[in-house]
Amino acid sequence: MLAVAVLVPGSARAVTRSQVDQACESSADALDEYRRAQGAFREAAEEYEAAQVAVDNVLYRQQRTSDAIDLRRQGMDTARQRFEEQAVEAYMSAGSANALFFMTGSLDQIITATEFLTAAASDELDVAGDLAAAQTELNSLQGRLGEIETELRLVEAQRLEAKDTQENAMAADQAAWEKLSGRCRDLQKQYEIEQARAAAARGGGAAGVPASATPGFICPFPGSSFIDSWGFPRSGGRTHKGTDMMGPYGANLYAVASGTVSVGNSGLGGKTVWVTADYGTAFYYAHLSGFNVSNGQRVAKGDVVGFNGNSGNASGGAPHLHFEIHPTGRGGAAVNPYPTLVGACR
Repeated sequence: MLAVAVLVPGSARAVTRSQVDQACESSADALDEYRRAQGAFREAAEEYEAAQVAVDNVLYRQQRTSDAIDLRRQGMDTARQRFEEQAVEAYMSAGSANALFFMTGSLDQIITATEFLTAAASDELDVAGDLAAAQTELNSLQGRLGEIETELRLVEAQRLEAKDTQENAMAADQAAWEKLSGRCRDLQKQYEIEQARAAAARGGGAAGVPASATPGFICPFPGSSFIDSWGFPRSGGRTHKGTDMMGPYGANLYAVASGTVSVGNSGLGGKTVWVTADYGTAFYYAHLSGFNVSNGQRVAKGDVVGFNGNSGNASGGAPHLHFEIHPTGRGGAAVNPYPTLVGACR
Protein backbone atom coordinates (compact mmCIF):
# COMPACT_ATOMS: atom_id res chain seq x y z
CA MET A 1 0.00 0.00 0.00
CA LEU A 2 1.30 3.47 -0.90
CA ALA A 3 2.28 5.48 2.18
CA VAL A 4 1.10 9.08 2.10
CA ALA A 5 3.05 11.60 4.14
CA VAL A 6 1.11 13.69 6.61
CA LEU A 7 2.59 16.67 8.43
CA VAL A 8 1.71 17.01 12.09
CA PRO A 9 1.34 20.65 13.25
CA GLY A 10 4.24 21.79 15.34
CA SER A 11 6.50 19.05 14.06
CA ALA A 12 8.61 18.43 10.97
CA ARG A 13 7.98 14.72 11.37
CA ALA A 14 5.89 13.09 8.65
CA VAL A 15 3.21 10.58 9.54
CA THR A 16 2.36 7.91 6.99
CA ARG A 17 -0.69 5.72 6.74
CA SER A 18 1.41 2.77 7.90
CA GLN A 19 2.37 4.74 11.00
CA VAL A 20 -1.29 5.40 11.67
CA ASP A 21 -1.85 1.67 11.35
CA GLN A 22 0.93 1.01 13.83
CA ALA A 23 -0.51 3.49 16.34
CA CYS A 24 -3.90 1.81 15.93
CA GLU A 25 -2.52 -1.72 16.28
CA SER A 26 -4.44 -2.33 19.49
CA SER A 27 -7.68 -1.36 17.77
CA ALA A 28 -6.90 -2.59 14.25
CA ASP A 29 -10.31 -4.19 13.80
CA ALA A 30 -11.99 -0.95 14.85
CA LEU A 31 -9.83 1.02 12.40
CA ASP A 32 -10.73 -1.34 9.56
CA GLU A 33 -14.40 -1.04 10.47
CA TYR A 34 -14.12 2.75 10.54
CA ARG A 35 -12.42 2.93 7.15
CA ARG A 36 -15.07 0.71 5.61
CA ALA A 37 -17.82 2.78 7.21
CA GLN A 38 -16.15 6.00 6.09
CA GLY A 39 -15.98 4.75 2.51
CA ALA A 40 -19.61 3.60 2.62
CA PHE A 41 -20.73 6.99 3.90
CA ARG A 42 -18.78 8.81 1.21
CA GLU A 43 -20.37 6.64 -1.46
CA ALA A 44 -23.86 7.10 0.01
CA ALA A 45 -23.34 10.86 0.34
CA GLU A 46 -22.28 11.13 -3.29
CA GLU A 47 -25.34 9.13 -4.35
CA TYR A 48 -27.56 11.45 -2.34
CA GLU A 49 -25.86 14.47 -3.92
CA ALA A 50 -26.66 13.05 -7.37
CA ALA A 51 -30.27 12.37 -6.35
CA GLN A 52 -30.64 15.90 -5.00
CA VAL A 53 -29.24 17.40 -8.20
CA ALA A 54 -31.71 15.32 -10.22
CA VAL A 55 -34.59 16.73 -8.15
CA ASP A 56 -33.22 20.28 -8.46
CA ASN A 57 -32.92 19.97 -12.22
CA VAL A 58 -36.49 18.69 -12.61
CA LEU A 59 -37.78 21.45 -10.32
CA TYR A 60 -35.86 23.97 -12.41
CA ARG A 61 -37.49 22.68 -15.60
CA GLN A 62 -40.88 22.62 -13.90
CA GLN A 63 -40.54 26.28 -12.91
CA ARG A 64 -39.39 27.34 -16.37
CA THR A 65 -42.30 25.49 -17.99
CA SER A 66 -44.80 26.99 -15.52
CA ASP A 67 -43.40 30.44 -16.27
CA ALA A 68 -43.75 29.80 -20.01
CA ILE A 69 -47.37 28.76 -19.50
CA ASP A 70 -48.08 31.93 -17.53
CA LEU A 71 -46.52 34.09 -20.25
CA ARG A 72 -48.47 32.28 -22.98
CA ARG A 73 -51.73 32.79 -21.08
CA GLN A 74 -50.97 36.48 -20.65
CA GLY A 75 -50.32 36.77 -24.38
CA MET A 76 -53.57 34.98 -25.16
CA ASP A 77 -55.51 37.30 -22.86
CA THR A 78 -54.11 40.28 -24.73
CA ALA A 79 -54.91 38.74 -28.13
CA ARG A 80 -58.42 37.80 -27.03
CA GLN A 81 -59.04 41.36 -25.91
CA ARG A 82 -57.88 42.67 -29.32
CA PHE A 83 -60.07 40.14 -31.10
CA GLU A 84 -63.15 41.09 -29.09
CA GLU A 85 -62.54 44.79 -29.70
CA GLN A 86 -62.21 44.19 -33.45
CA ALA A 87 -65.34 42.05 -33.56
CA VAL A 88 -67.39 44.65 -31.68
CA GLU A 89 -66.07 47.42 -33.90
CA ALA A 90 -66.89 45.44 -37.05
CA TYR A 91 -70.40 44.67 -35.84
CA MET A 92 -71.06 48.26 -34.91
CA SER A 93 -70.02 49.29 -38.41
CA ALA A 94 -72.48 46.77 -39.87
CA GLY A 95 -69.99 44.03 -40.63
CA SER A 96 -72.57 41.26 -41.08
CA ALA A 97 -70.27 38.26 -40.73
CA ASN A 98 -68.89 39.50 -37.41
CA ALA A 99 -72.29 39.20 -35.81
CA LEU A 100 -71.08 35.63 -35.29
CA PHE A 101 -69.19 36.96 -32.31
CA PHE A 102 -72.44 37.48 -30.47
CA MET A 103 -74.14 34.33 -31.64
CA THR A 104 -71.40 31.79 -31.01
CA GLY A 105 -71.07 30.01 -27.70
CA SER A 106 -67.31 30.47 -27.29
CA LEU A 107 -64.37 32.32 -28.75
CA ASP A 108 -62.84 29.01 -29.84
CA GLN A 109 -65.89 28.36 -31.99
CA ILE A 110 -65.51 31.79 -33.57
CA ILE A 111 -61.85 31.16 -34.40
CA THR A 112 -62.69 27.93 -36.23
CA ALA A 113 -66.04 28.90 -37.74
CA THR A 114 -66.04 28.54 -41.53
CA GLU A 115 -68.32 31.54 -41.91
CA PHE A 116 -65.96 33.72 -39.91
CA LEU A 117 -62.88 32.59 -41.77
CA THR A 118 -64.49 33.37 -45.14
CA ALA A 119 -66.00 36.72 -44.19
CA ALA A 120 -63.65 38.29 -41.63
CA ALA A 121 -61.23 41.07 -42.48
CA SER A 122 -57.55 40.13 -42.79
CA ASP A 123 -56.50 41.78 -39.52
CA GLU A 124 -59.17 39.81 -37.68
CA LEU A 125 -57.93 36.63 -39.32
CA ASP A 126 -54.41 37.44 -38.12
CA VAL A 127 -55.57 37.77 -34.51
CA ALA A 128 -57.68 34.62 -34.79
CA GLY A 129 -54.70 32.73 -36.20
CA ASP A 130 -52.49 33.99 -33.40
CA LEU A 131 -55.02 32.78 -30.85
CA ALA A 132 -55.29 29.36 -32.43
CA ALA A 133 -51.50 28.97 -32.56
CA ALA A 134 -51.14 30.17 -28.98
CA GLN A 135 -53.76 27.69 -27.79
CA THR A 136 -51.91 24.85 -29.54
CA GLU A 137 -48.64 25.90 -27.91
CA LEU A 138 -50.33 26.24 -24.52
CA ASN A 139 -51.74 22.71 -24.83
CA SER A 140 -48.24 21.44 -25.68
CA LEU A 141 -46.70 23.22 -22.68
CA GLN A 142 -49.37 21.84 -20.34
CA GLY A 143 -48.68 18.35 -21.64
CA ARG A 144 -44.97 18.85 -21.09
CA LEU A 145 -45.64 20.09 -17.55
CA GLY A 146 -47.61 16.93 -16.81
CA GLU A 147 -44.67 14.81 -17.98
CA ILE A 148 -42.28 16.83 -15.80
CA GLU A 149 -44.51 16.36 -12.75
CA THR A 150 -44.49 12.60 -13.33
CA GLU A 151 -40.71 12.67 -13.58
CA LEU A 152 -40.52 14.75 -10.41
CA ARG A 153 -42.40 12.11 -8.42
CA LEU A 154 -39.91 9.51 -9.64
CA VAL A 155 -36.75 11.46 -8.76
CA GLU A 156 -38.18 12.48 -5.39
CA ALA A 157 -38.74 8.80 -4.57
CA GLN A 158 -35.14 8.09 -5.58
CA ARG A 159 -33.93 10.95 -3.39
CA LEU A 160 -35.87 9.58 -0.42
CA GLU A 161 -34.25 6.17 -0.89
CA ALA A 162 -30.80 7.77 -1.14
CA LYS A 163 -31.54 9.83 1.97
CA ASP A 164 -32.31 6.72 4.02
CA THR A 165 -29.15 5.00 2.76
CA GLN A 166 -27.03 8.01 3.61
CA GLU A 167 -28.47 8.38 7.12
CA ASN A 168 -27.79 4.71 7.87
CA ALA A 169 -24.23 5.04 6.56
CA MET A 170 -23.73 8.20 8.62
CA ALA A 171 -24.77 6.43 11.82
CA ALA A 172 -22.39 3.54 11.08
CA ASP A 173 -19.53 5.95 10.35
CA GLN A 174 -20.00 7.84 13.61
CA ALA A 175 -20.34 4.65 15.66
CA ALA A 176 -17.15 3.22 14.15
CA TRP A 177 -15.24 6.44 14.90
CA GLU A 178 -16.15 6.22 18.57
CA LYS A 179 -14.58 2.75 18.80
CA LEU A 180 -11.08 4.04 17.98
CA SER A 181 -8.60 4.39 20.84
CA GLY A 182 -7.36 7.86 21.83
CA ARG A 183 -3.92 7.90 20.14
CA CYS A 184 -5.28 6.06 17.11
CA ARG A 185 -8.09 8.58 16.77
CA ASP A 186 -5.72 11.55 17.10
CA LEU A 187 -3.42 10.35 14.34
CA GLN A 188 -6.30 9.29 12.08
CA LYS A 189 -7.85 12.73 12.53
CA GLN A 190 -4.61 14.46 11.59
CA TYR A 191 -4.22 12.14 8.64
CA GLU A 192 -7.72 13.06 7.43
CA ILE A 193 -7.04 16.79 7.84
CA GLU A 194 -3.92 16.68 5.70
CA GLN A 195 -5.56 14.38 3.16
CA ALA A 196 -8.45 16.82 2.91
CA ARG A 197 -6.12 19.74 2.27
CA ALA A 198 -4.14 17.76 -0.29
CA ALA A 199 -7.30 16.65 -2.11
CA ALA A 200 -8.73 20.16 -2.02
CA ALA A 201 -5.57 21.82 -3.35
CA ARG A 202 -6.87 22.10 -6.89
CA GLY A 203 -6.14 25.81 -7.00
CA GLY A 204 -8.17 28.91 -6.15
CA GLY A 205 -10.89 28.70 -3.53
CA ALA A 206 -11.04 24.91 -3.71
CA ALA A 207 -7.88 24.61 -1.61
CA GLY A 208 -9.54 26.19 1.44
CA VAL A 209 -7.75 28.52 3.84
CA PRO A 210 -4.94 28.06 6.36
CA ALA A 211 -5.84 27.83 10.03
CA SER A 212 -4.47 31.34 10.52
CA ALA A 213 -7.41 32.70 8.49
CA THR A 214 -9.93 31.25 10.96
CA PRO A 215 -8.30 31.63 14.40
CA GLY A 216 -10.01 29.66 17.14
CA PHE A 217 -12.48 28.10 14.69
CA ILE A 218 -14.90 25.60 16.27
CA CYS A 219 -17.25 23.10 14.66
CA PRO A 220 -20.57 24.71 13.66
CA PHE A 221 -22.42 21.39 13.77
CA PRO A 222 -20.93 18.84 16.18
CA GLY A 223 -21.92 15.25 15.45
CA SER A 224 -22.61 15.89 11.77
CA SER A 225 -21.14 13.93 8.87
CA PHE A 226 -19.97 15.41 5.58
CA ILE A 227 -17.85 14.90 2.49
CA ASP A 228 -15.90 17.26 0.26
CA SER A 229 -18.67 18.33 -2.14
CA TRP A 230 -17.00 21.57 -3.29
CA GLY A 231 -17.62 22.11 -7.00
CA PHE A 232 -20.36 19.46 -7.29
CA PRO A 233 -22.99 20.41 -9.94
CA ARG A 234 -26.15 22.24 -8.99
CA SER A 235 -29.28 23.23 -10.93
CA GLY A 236 -29.14 26.08 -13.41
CA GLY A 237 -25.46 25.49 -14.18
CA ARG A 238 -24.30 26.43 -10.68
CA THR A 239 -21.66 24.59 -8.67
CA HIS A 240 -21.55 23.87 -4.95
CA LYS A 241 -19.65 26.51 -2.98
CA GLY A 242 -19.75 25.01 0.49
CA THR A 243 -19.96 21.83 2.55
CA ASP A 244 -23.24 20.08 3.38
CA MET A 245 -23.14 18.87 6.99
CA MET A 246 -25.72 16.13 7.50
CA GLY A 247 -27.38 15.61 10.86
CA PRO A 248 -30.65 15.53 12.85
CA TYR A 249 -33.40 18.01 12.11
CA GLY A 250 -33.55 20.77 14.72
CA ALA A 251 -30.03 20.16 16.08
CA ASN A 252 -28.15 23.18 17.43
CA LEU A 253 -25.86 25.14 15.11
CA TYR A 254 -23.08 27.19 16.71
CA ALA A 255 -21.25 30.42 15.97
CA VAL A 256 -17.74 29.45 14.86
CA ALA A 257 -16.37 32.84 15.92
CA SER A 258 -17.38 35.91 17.90
CA GLY A 259 -18.91 38.63 15.78
CA THR A 260 -22.13 40.07 14.37
CA VAL A 261 -24.98 38.16 12.76
CA SER A 262 -27.44 38.80 9.95
CA VAL A 263 -30.47 36.60 9.25
CA GLY A 264 -32.42 36.14 6.04
CA ASN A 265 -34.81 33.99 4.06
CA SER A 266 -34.32 33.20 0.36
CA GLY A 267 -35.57 30.77 -2.25
CA LEU A 268 -32.30 28.85 -2.49
CA GLY A 269 -30.83 29.06 0.99
CA GLY A 270 -34.10 29.16 2.89
CA LYS A 271 -33.55 30.45 6.40
CA THR A 272 -29.97 31.70 6.58
CA VAL A 273 -27.53 33.21 9.05
CA TRP A 274 -24.32 35.11 8.36
CA VAL A 275 -21.77 35.35 11.16
CA THR A 276 -19.19 38.02 10.39
CA ALA A 277 -16.26 37.45 12.72
CA ASP A 278 -14.50 40.30 14.47
CA TYR A 279 -11.42 39.42 12.40
CA GLY A 280 -13.33 39.95 9.12
CA THR A 281 -14.07 36.45 7.82
CA ALA A 282 -17.76 35.76 7.14
CA PHE A 283 -19.44 32.39 7.67
CA TYR A 284 -22.71 31.45 5.95
CA TYR A 285 -25.26 28.99 7.36
CA ALA A 286 -28.15 27.90 5.08
CA HIS A 287 -31.28 25.67 5.11
CA LEU A 288 -31.99 26.29 8.81
CA SER A 289 -35.29 25.29 10.40
CA GLY A 290 -35.22 28.33 12.68
CA PHE A 291 -33.15 31.12 14.20
CA ASN A 292 -31.82 31.76 17.68
CA VAL A 293 -30.52 35.24 16.81
CA SER A 294 -31.71 38.46 15.18
CA ASN A 295 -30.25 40.97 12.72
CA GLY A 296 -27.33 42.96 14.07
CA GLN A 297 -26.98 40.86 17.23
CA ARG A 298 -23.51 40.20 18.58
CA VAL A 299 -22.66 36.60 19.40
CA ALA A 300 -19.80 34.93 21.19
CA LYS A 301 -18.05 31.90 19.76
CA GLY A 302 -20.06 28.83 20.72
CA ASP A 303 -23.44 30.59 20.95
CA VAL A 304 -26.37 28.81 19.28
CA VAL A 305 -27.32 30.80 16.16
CA GLY A 306 -29.99 28.49 14.73
CA PHE A 307 -31.21 24.97 14.16
CA ASN A 308 -30.57 22.40 11.45
CA GLY A 309 -33.24 22.01 8.78
CA ASN A 310 -34.07 21.68 5.10
CA SER A 311 -35.59 25.04 4.15
CA GLY A 312 -35.18 26.71 0.77
CA ASN A 313 -34.37 24.48 -2.17
CA ALA A 314 -33.50 21.66 0.27
CA SER A 315 -37.22 21.30 1.07
CA GLY A 316 -38.22 17.65 1.22
CA GLY A 317 -34.62 16.47 1.35
CA ALA A 318 -32.26 15.38 4.09
CA PRO A 319 -31.83 18.00 6.82
CA HIS A 320 -28.38 19.53 6.66
CA LEU A 321 -26.36 22.68 7.20
CA HIS A 322 -24.89 24.21 4.07
CA PHE A 323 -21.79 25.98 5.40
CA GLU A 324 -19.53 28.48 3.62
CA ILE A 325 -16.37 30.45 4.48
CA HIS A 326 -15.73 33.90 2.94
CA PRO A 327 -12.26 35.05 4.06
CA THR A 328 -12.69 38.64 2.81
CA GLY A 329 -16.20 39.11 4.15
CA ARG A 330 -19.72 38.70 2.80
CA GLY A 331 -18.93 40.42 -0.48
CA GLY A 332 -15.91 38.23 -1.16
CA ALA A 333 -15.58 34.84 -2.79
CA ALA A 334 -16.21 31.62 -0.89
CA VAL A 335 -13.45 29.07 -0.34
CA ASN A 336 -13.73 25.37 0.32
CA PRO A 337 -14.60 24.92 4.02
CA TYR A 338 -14.07 21.15 4.04
CA PRO A 339 -10.43 21.07 5.24
CA THR A 340 -11.26 23.53 8.03
CA LEU A 341 -14.31 21.53 9.08
CA VAL A 342 -12.41 18.22 9.17
CA GLY A 343 -9.94 19.78 11.60
CA ALA A 344 -12.65 21.13 13.92
CA CYS A 345 -15.44 18.58 13.74
CA ARG A 346 -13.68 15.27 14.48
